[in-house]
Amino acid sequence: MKKLLYLLIGVGLVTGIYSCQKTFLQKPNTTGSSTIETVFSNTTGALSALSAAYRLALIQGLPYSGLGHGTLSGISGEMSKGYNWHATFLIAGNGMSPNPGDGNDALADDKFSDDYASIRKNYLVLENVDKVSDMDAATKATIKAEMTGLNAYRYMGMFIRYGGVPIVTKSFDASDNLSVPRGTLQQTLDQVTTLCDAAIAGLPDKWPDNFGGRLTKGSVLAIKARTLMFAARPLFNTATPYLSFGSNNKMICFGNQDQNRWTAAITANEAMISWANANGYGIINTGGGINTPNTKAFDDYGNATSTPSNREVILAYKVDEGGNGIPKYFNRSPYYNLNGDRYDTDNSGTLSNFMTNYYKADGTDQTWPGINDAARPYSEYNTKIMQMEPRCLVDNLFPGIDAANNAGDYSWSVAGWQRGIINQNGGQGKGNATTTKFYYHAGSRLWMEFPLFRMAEFYLNLAEAYNEVGNTAKALENLNVVHNRAGLPSITTADQSALRKAIQREWAVEFYNENQRYFLVKHWKLDDIGNGLLGGAMREFSFTTVPGAANVNLASALLTYKDYVTYTAYWNPKMYLDPFPQAEINKGIIVQNPGY
Repeated sequence: MKKLLYLLIGVGLVTGIYSCQKTFLQKPNTTGSSTIETVFSNTTGALSALSAAYRLALIQGLPYSGLGHGTLSGISGEMSKGYNWHATFLIAGNGMSPNPGDGNDALADDKFSDDYASIRKNYLVLENVDKVSDMDAATKATIKAEMTGLNAYRYMGMFIRYGGVPIVTKSFDASDNLSVPRGTLQQTLDQVTTLCDAAIAGLPDKWPDNFGGRLTKGSVLAIKARTLMFAARPLFNTATPYLSFGSNNKMICFGNQDQNRWTAAITANEAMISWANANGYGIINTGGGINTPNTKAFDDYGNATSTPSNREVILAYKVDEGGNGIPKYFNRSPYYNLNGDRYDTDNSGTLSNFMTNYYKADGTDQTWPGINDAARPYSEYNTKIMQMEPRCLVDNLFPGIDAANNAGDYSWSVAGWQRGIINQNGGQGKGNATTTKFYYHAGSRLWMEFPLFRMAEFYLNLAEAYNEVGNTAKALENLNVVHNRAGLPSITTADQSALRKAIQREWAVEFYNENQRYFLVKHWKLDDIGNGLLGGAMREFSFTTVPGAANVNLASALLTYKDYVTYTAYWNPKMYLDPFPQAEINKGIIVQNPGY
């Protein structure tokens, strides 16, 4: 069983000690038999608190700490929306709402109360670790740096989702003034970068293997690099906010457009890659080189996204959530059927809207049928799929075609597939494919280590930032590190607009189902938001099958396919940023984002 770090999870124990009563800045619960003194009286108690702090901090954006059911892919235009009790279904139908939905304190992609519960846990460890009598000073200093880094991670997530948020610099006591208003966007950015710089100074470059999952200098450099990229992108880096917010405009934009923000992002991402090169991390490319397509792209990309503790992953969420936990939204094999899965993921699969991002293996575009085209023979579909680039085949299991990333394993084959993956007669389902990402060569393994930062991100960050400052050569150099690793010939366009689109497309493919696209397309303010991206017509392939076929997943049972609009997703410009829970707004301390 994979566990977070090398420590006891201790979640139940620590939850009892550090109850935040699940509301923003609520006065702490000071009742009960456990106290700060007993928890931090020895190393065992302190490490249990450390472990619980990691778990709550790093789960942001994953199922059960954000969307109650489903993943961000269900509202990003990557995958379909799921069942009618899923948050993804509700958001796709009516948008985000400040009112509760699917177990959250708002119907949104984030559980806001967890943000400040996490920050408070981190500060409690930071403020009390010096009390541990059997721990040396150097270890205490490192733990303080870890908690500072975890706070930077959580503020980064809020910065991206909400804009300016309340800035908290300590754990609150019952006597403290809890009336902390929202900060500006700049103040929130400064909070993240200040915390990052402090954490980097106190963290190691590496941990022993049995300490895997703890923050290093590199993982906090990654937090800083990602944050500065979002600061530079069009949603925030503008004089005009996406909706007028009156005197509060600087909570949702900087109030000016400044190219220096791209320069700052370049510096941070170059620092991240320099650190990685010096410490054994890097892009996995065993069959290619500079401007040379990687002949082993399938295995290299599969390992980069799926193999635990590989050299490309800077930080991962390493908690084994058990047979009914987070992995059930990512592992679609029948192995889950054997472990009490409730089929909550059956109604989710790759959309036609997204499939057009994948390249053919030769780097050209595939030609897919249009919405109003007549049905075509399944044999054509099969041929087209087999022409696709390696990432497409690693990421997906297609009707009638065995899962390429677990070749030879009957339970990953279409013959052994116990879930219906065919979308028939235009009904919402998984007509294009069902995801197999994160389970390359996994066999019966159910647990996964969700990658929070992978090296490919920082090369694409640099490609994007260099393109925005007009350095085409550096933009292409960094873009092709990722593109060539995928087995594709180099992109060579020198046109800034065309290169921007190529970079954005590379982001889409490389980070499919990795919680990136939903935020990127909003912060890029893409023109087609609401028209097949996030909102608008969502399409899937619909198949016809041989009447009475024993297994409609088999190629021999499939007759035709066509593109179908299966539902229309809701979009409103207010959704560029998330709503704060209405219960928090009602306290009269913080102001709601515009439009909600």
